[in-house]
Amino acid sequence: MEIDEAYKGREHSLIKHELLKGYLEVLLSIVGVSGVKKFTYVDCFAGPWGDDTGSLAGTSIAISLEILTKVRHTLEAKHGVHGLEFRAIYVEAAKRRYQRLSEYLDKNSPKGISCHALNGDYAALQDDILKLCGNESFTFFFVDPMGWVDVGVPRLAKLLRRPKSEFLITFMYDFLNRAIGMADYREQISQMLGKLGEKDYEQLDRLSTQDRADWAVRKYREQLKAMMGPDGKYPARAFHADVLHKAKERVHYHMVYLTRHHKGIVEFAKASEKIDSLQKIVRTQTKLDSSRQRNLFSAEQWVEHENGVATNLDDVKAYWLRQLTDQPVRYDETRLANMLEETGWLTRDFQDAFRELQAAKKVENLDGSPRRTKHPIHFSDSERLRRCV
Repeated sequence: MEIDEAYKGREHSLIKHELLKGYLEVLLSIVGVSGVKKFTYVDCFAGPWGDDTGSLAGTSIAISLEILTKVRHTLEAKHGVHGLEFRAIYVEAAKRRYQRLSEYLDKNSPKGISCHALNGDYAALQDDILKLCGNESFTFFFVDPMGWVDVGVPRLAKLLRRPKSEFLITFMYDFLNRAIGMADYREQISQMLGKLGEKDYEQLDRLSTQDRADWAVRKYREQLKAMMGPDGKYPARAFHADVLHKAKERVHYHMVYLTRHHKGIVEFAKASEKIDSLQKIVRTQTKLDSSRQRNLFSAEQWVEHENGVATNLDDVKAYWLRQLTDQPVRYDETRLANMLEETGWLTRDFQDAFRELQAAKKVENLDGSPRRTKHPIHFSDSERLRRCV
């Protein structure tokens, strides 16, 4: 795999931006086809980061404008949707980067996209941001700080409570993890994870590296959802994708996704699956590049081989067997979203586990076909599943 020069040395950003691209395009297309005509994209830490050249390739600014332009064209040309309004708001606190941002937008704002650059701390500018968003638009917030304290729940409060909004937030777990045991950071930790008692800190000390990361991100998700609240009959929902250190076996940060619709969870999980595969390739490529030995196989071939090795799906299979009874139950995308949110597993995990159970004649899909080898369940068709007696 050849990593784009814009991402050399910052492979984590490649994973993050591919996730943003993969999900944002699908999201806006689905929302646009549903009849919504006003869209707003907000980048709360726009930068631009990187060198001082004129190119902003590999930045969230260029990526978002490309996606907004593509979706707008697709909705008009392929779906006949007219009267669309697209707005992009970029917030940057540093004066020098803000000036560069403003210059770039002045020269590169696409036709049909109304672009705005704001200088200052996004938390202090929330009223200005919300005013630009208006009350009618569907808004997607990308909150991607370089540190961890900038996404404390109180700082995000006004944005989180806005109806018709979704969020993708970078939760810098690696940084937070280093501060958890420091008494001086207790207040900042509470703004991320809620009020923790001594028993909570003692429990954290006993957890494994992965369990500690899972516990922390779920606590953060709970605080965000509580602040976000429902939008009518739709409750706040959350999911997250892990971004691992490119060379070490540990979580570097989590990409936390917030929505109020089950479809968002299902689609974000799909995007996360693709990123999971890409991340494995990038990490494998990093190892190959650092090795002095000549490699006969590419990073993609190594990952394909590893994916072909049987994975232990015992936990997922046990989950299925607890969920199902001998009475048929329809499993639609709402149920799938609930399962994804509860467990943190990916859709393919549920499909793979069900396929193995089905082969063992422990479960069956009454509406399925034995010819389905990859996707034994079509959740979009609300198929009936049951446990065999």
